[in-house]
Amino acid sequence: MKKIFIILILTFSYFNVLSQMQTSFLEPVASPQASVSQNVGMTNISMNYSSPGIKGRKIFGDLVPYNEIWRAGANGPTTIKFSTSVKINGETLRAGEYSIAMVPSEKGMWKIDFNKAGKYPFAYMKDGKIDMEAYNDDLALSIEIEPKYRDTNVERLKYVIDANDNKVANVLMIWSNLTVSFKIDTTPNEHIEKFKKRLN
Repeated sequence: MKKIFIILILTFSYFNVLSQMQTSFLEPVASPQASVSQNVGMTNISMNYSSPGIKGRKIFGDLVPYNEIWRAGANGPTTIKFSTSVKINGETLRAGEYSIAMVPSEKGMWKIDFNKAGKYPFAYMKDGKIDMEAYNDDLALSIEIEPKYRDTNVERLKYVIDANDNKVANVLMIWSNLTVSFKIDTTPNEHIEKFKKRLN
């Protein structure tokens, strides 16, 4: 009788834990994973990020402080991947994956950093602060962009890759009442010339 009682308790405990795990697993996450991909010229550009919502909060200047490095999303790093080398602001970025971080500004230009190690800002924390020397060592490129403001809010952060003229892509980060965008020159003519040289 005692053995049966113990077996019943263990069985009940097992199914109780299993039920809790299933409930936890099925709950929607606050900032779901999202991705976007676009072929532009001879280049595939793809992005992976987490998409937080406004949820009645003030975003820029509060949840996302001004003049501090922000991971440009939520959870893990926001990444962008190029299948070929590209140019941004005249600077060449080799094919591969980069993480993106931003420094929002209340009135001035925003800074966008491309990290060649694919890390996000929290990976450089040391004694409660970002180790800027280590952070800057992994920077492939840093650019400044002027944000555009709207009268209406977009609830959930999203990235859009506009193929534009199929040579120069326009990447947009849209959230709350603003849009931040930058252009990526996929240099298709240069890639075609390189391909021709290989054939000769």
